[in-house]
Amino acid sequence: MKLSIFKKIVFVLFSTGLISSCTEQYVFQNQNFNEALVVEATLTNEMKHQEVKLSRTIPINDSLGSTEVGATVSIIDNNGTEFNFDEGESKYVSQNEFKAEPNKEYQLKIITASGKIYLSNKEKLTTESIIDLETSVIDKEGEKGVQINVKSSDPTNTSKFYRYEYEETYKIKTIFEIVKPNTSICYSTYYSKEIIQTNTNDRSTDQVNYPIRFIGRSDYKLTNRYTILVTQYVQNRAAYEYYSTLKKMSETGNLLSPNQPGFAIGNIKSVTNPPEKVVGFFDVASVSKKRIFFNHTDLFSTEQPANYFMNCKAILVSNTTNSFGYNILKTHVILGTDYKGTYVVEKECADCTTFASNIKPSFWID
Repeated sequence: MKLSIFKKIVFVLFSTGLISSCTEQYVFQNQNFNEALVVEATLTNEMKHQEVKLSRTIPINDSLGSTEVGATVSIIDNNGTEFNFDEGESKYVSQNEFKAEPNKEYQLKIITASGKIYLSNKEKLTTESIIDLETSVIDKEGEKGVQINVKSSDPTNTSKFYRYEYEETYKIKTIFEIVKPNTSICYSTYYSKEIIQTNTNDRSTDQVNYPIRFIGRSDYKLTNRYTILVTQYVQNRAAYEYYSTLKKMSETGNLLSPNQPGFAIGNIKSVTNPPEKVVGFFDVASVSKKRIFFNHTDLFSTEQPANYFMNCKAILVSNTTNSFGYNILKTHVILGTDYKGTYVVEKECADCTTFASNIKPSFWID
C-alpha cells in the first residue's frame, strides 16, 4: 500500500473548511487539521522480514510525509510468541524472518515514542490461492494491445476477496551508442499505485479471471522485452471493504464530492485514547506471485514495434558552447567529431543511464 493513496484522502478525513465552486478556483486551507496515526501493515505467509510503515496524516498542501519515529512495534500470536521490529529508514522491519501460519491469530501492537498504545484486532491467515497470468491481444477503446489477466481458482471456495499489486520492467535500447560503456541497454521498472481489487463473493465458484493490465501496442514498453510480476493478496471481508473505501476516497473528484463515503474504519484502535481515529488496517493475507516475460514478436509477429519513446536526431555543432555561454553538453552527449565539427544528440537517445538503470535485474531472463 503506497503512502500516496493515504495522502489523497487525508484532507478529507481530518480537515474542515473545504469550499467548492464551479466557477471559481478555491485555494485549499488547512483549518482545524487533526493529526492521526497512519498504519500500513500486511503480514503474509512468506518467510521474510515483515514490514510495518508508520506515519502521520499531513495537511493537503504539505509536500512531505511525516514518518512516525521512535515507536516500539511488535506482532504477537495467540501462543504468546512476540515478533519484534526494528526502526529502519521510513519503515519498521522485523528482527527475524517469520511468516503467518494457518489457524493462528496475530495482533499488531504499537507504542509510540510519547507512550500511546495502539492494538489491532486479532486476525487469521486467509486461504492460499495460486495465481497464473494469461496474455491476449485485444482491441480496447479503439487501441490494439496486450491484455494481461490474473487467473486463479480456490476449490475450497473460501478465498473470495482479492487485492493485487504489480511491478513491470522493460528493456531499453538507445538509438545511438557512445564511447562510454554500458550506456545503450538499460532496464526501467514501474510499480502499480492504485488499489486493485476483485471478489467472487456473488459467484458459486471461487474462480478469478481478472484484467489487471492493458498495454497499447504503441507503448514503448513493448518494443523490446517486457516482464510483469503480479502479487495476489487473499483478504478477509473486512480488509476488502476497508481498501474499497480507500479506493473510493482516492478516486478523482471525490475530495470535493457531496457524497463522501466517510471515515474508513480500520481494525486498529488506540488503547490510550479509544475515541482517537487511526488510519490503517492490519492485514494478514496469503500471497501468491507470478512473473511472465514476453517480446514484441511473441504477440505481434507481423507488426513493427513502437519507435523509441522520443525523437532522436544527431545535430552538428561547431562548438559545444554558444555565444551566450550555454554548454550544450548539459542536455546532449557527443557522438563523434570530423572536419565539419562535433555531432551531438540528446542524452536520452544515447545514454539510458540518465533515466534508467544499466544493471540487469537479478530476475531478468533474456
